[in-house]
Amino acid sequence: MASVYSEIRKVFETRLAATSGVPAIAWENVSFDPSTDNPYIQPRLVPSVREPAVRGLNPQMYYQGYYLIEVYTPEGVGPNAADDLADMLIDRFEGTTDITDGTTIVPLRYAERDLGIKEGAFYKVSIRVGWYYYD
Repeated sequence: MASVYSEIRKVFETRLAATSGVPAIAWENVSFDPSTDNPYIQPRLVPSVREPAVRGLNPQMYYQGYYLIEVYTPEGVGPNAADDLADMLIDRFEGTTDITDGTTIVPLRYAERDLGIKEGAFYKVSIRVGWYYYD
Protein backbone atom coordinates (compact mmCIF):
# COMPACT_ATOMS: atom_id res chain seq x y z
CA MET A 1 0.00 0.00 0.00
CA ALA A 2 1.21 3.49 -0.84
CA SER A 3 2.19 5.84 1.97
CA VAL A 4 -0.10 8.70 2.91
CA TYR A 5 2.45 11.15 1.51
CA SER A 6 2.57 9.29 -1.81
CA GLU A 7 -1.22 9.45 -2.04
CA ILE A 8 -1.25 13.18 -1.28
CA ARG A 9 1.55 13.86 -3.77
CA LYS A 10 -0.37 11.93 -6.45
CA VAL A 11 -3.45 14.10 -5.90
CA PHE A 12 -1.43 17.31 -6.36
CA GLU A 13 0.53 15.97 -9.34
CA THR A 14 -2.64 14.79 -11.06
CA ARG A 15 -4.27 18.20 -10.68
CA LEU A 16 -1.14 20.08 -11.72
CA ALA A 17 -0.57 17.90 -14.82
CA ALA A 18 -4.20 18.46 -15.88
CA THR A 19 -3.90 22.25 -15.62
CA SER A 20 -4.09 23.99 -18.98
CA GLY A 21 -1.41 26.58 -19.69
CA VAL A 22 1.24 25.20 -17.33
CA PRO A 23 4.79 25.31 -18.75
CA ALA A 24 7.26 22.42 -18.47
CA ILE A 25 7.23 20.76 -15.04
CA ALA A 26 10.43 19.80 -13.19
CA TRP A 27 9.00 16.93 -11.11
CA GLU A 28 10.61 15.90 -7.83
CA ASN A 29 13.64 13.62 -8.20
CA VAL A 30 13.41 13.53 -12.01
CA SER A 31 16.20 14.85 -14.25
CA PHE A 32 15.35 18.23 -15.75
CA ASP A 33 17.57 20.61 -17.70
CA PRO A 34 15.79 23.97 -18.01
CA SER A 35 16.26 26.24 -20.99
CA THR A 36 16.94 29.82 -19.88
CA ASP A 37 14.58 30.99 -22.67
CA ASN A 38 11.50 29.13 -21.41
CA PRO A 39 9.47 29.21 -18.23
CA TYR A 40 9.01 26.14 -16.06
CA ILE A 41 7.61 25.18 -12.68
CA GLN A 42 9.07 23.02 -9.94
CA PRO A 43 6.60 21.47 -7.46
CA ARG A 44 7.46 19.80 -4.16
CA LEU A 45 5.45 18.24 -1.36
CA VAL A 46 6.47 19.64 2.04
CA PRO A 47 4.94 17.67 4.95
CA SER A 48 5.10 19.46 8.30
CA VAL A 49 2.81 17.69 10.82
CA ARG A 50 1.96 14.06 11.54
CA GLU A 51 0.17 13.56 14.83
CA PRO A 52 -2.73 11.68 16.38
CA ALA A 53 -6.03 13.49 15.84
CA VAL A 54 -7.45 11.97 19.03
CA ARG A 55 -6.13 10.07 22.05
CA GLY A 56 -6.45 6.33 22.49
CA LEU A 57 -5.49 3.10 20.79
CA ASN A 58 -5.14 3.20 16.99
CA PRO A 59 -6.07 6.88 16.71
CA GLN A 60 -6.96 8.63 13.50
CA MET A 61 -3.85 10.46 12.24
CA TYR A 62 -3.72 14.10 11.20
CA TYR A 63 -1.29 15.26 8.49
CA GLN A 64 -0.54 18.79 7.44
CA GLY A 65 1.88 20.54 5.12
CA TYR A 66 2.05 22.56 1.96
CA TYR A 67 2.64 21.98 -1.72
CA LEU A 68 5.36 24.32 -2.94
CA ILE A 69 5.17 25.36 -6.59
CA GLU A 70 8.08 27.48 -7.75
CA VAL A 71 7.46 29.40 -10.97
CA TYR A 72 10.56 30.23 -13.04
CA THR A 73 10.44 32.69 -15.94
CA PRO A 74 13.37 34.09 -17.96
CA GLU A 75 15.09 37.03 -16.27
CA GLY A 76 15.06 40.52 -17.71
CA VAL A 77 11.50 40.54 -19.08
CA GLY A 78 9.67 41.89 -16.04
CA PRO A 79 7.44 40.19 -13.49
CA ASN A 80 4.22 39.84 -15.53
CA ALA A 81 4.83 36.34 -16.93
CA ALA A 82 5.60 34.93 -13.46
CA ASP A 83 2.69 36.86 -11.91
CA ASP A 84 0.26 35.49 -14.50
CA LEU A 85 1.40 31.90 -13.91
CA ALA A 86 1.26 32.37 -10.14
CA ASP A 87 -2.29 33.76 -10.34
CA MET A 88 -3.40 30.86 -12.53
CA LEU A 89 -1.94 28.29 -10.12
CA ILE A 90 -3.45 29.98 -7.07
CA ASP A 91 -6.85 29.87 -8.77
CA ARG A 92 -6.32 26.19 -9.61
CA PHE A 93 -5.46 25.33 -5.98
CA GLU A 94 -7.81 27.75 -4.22
CA GLY A 95 -7.93 27.51 -0.44
CA THR A 96 -11.04 26.05 1.25
CA THR A 97 -11.59 23.66 -1.66
CA ASP A 98 -10.93 19.93 -1.99
CA ILE A 99 -8.86 18.32 -4.73
CA THR A 100 -8.91 14.67 -5.75
CA ASP A 101 -7.33 12.19 -8.11
CA GLY A 102 -10.55 10.16 -8.14
CA THR A 103 -9.48 8.06 -5.15
CA THR A 104 -8.03 10.35 -2.46
CA ILE A 105 -9.50 13.72 -1.43
CA VAL A 106 -7.17 16.38 -0.01
CA PRO A 107 -8.71 19.50 1.58
CA LEU A 108 -6.84 22.75 0.92
CA ARG A 109 -6.39 25.40 3.60
CA TYR A 110 -4.87 28.29 1.64
CA ALA A 111 -3.02 29.27 -1.53
CA GLU A 112 -0.54 32.12 -1.27
CA ARG A 113 2.40 33.53 -3.14
CA ASP A 114 5.72 34.93 -2.05
CA LEU A 115 7.64 37.84 -3.49
CA GLY A 116 9.52 37.42 -6.74
CA ILE A 117 13.29 37.09 -6.67
CA LYS A 118 16.06 36.68 -9.23
CA GLU A 119 17.60 33.21 -9.11
CA GLY A 120 20.35 32.52 -11.62
CA ALA A 121 19.03 33.17 -15.13
CA PHE A 122 15.42 33.15 -13.91
CA TYR A 123 12.89 35.23 -12.01
CA LYS A 124 11.20 33.01 -9.40
CA VAL A 125 7.87 33.31 -7.62
CA SER A 126 6.96 30.70 -5.00
CA ILE A 127 3.42 29.54 -4.28
CA ARG A 128 2.44 27.59 -1.17
CA VAL A 129 -0.74 25.56 -1.08
CA GLY A 130 -1.59 24.50 2.47
CA TRP A 131 -3.26 21.12 2.90
CA TYR A 132 -4.39 18.78 5.63
CA TYR A 133 -5.48 15.16 5.66
CA TYR A 134 -6.99 12.68 8.12
CA ASP A 135 -6.11 8.99 7.81
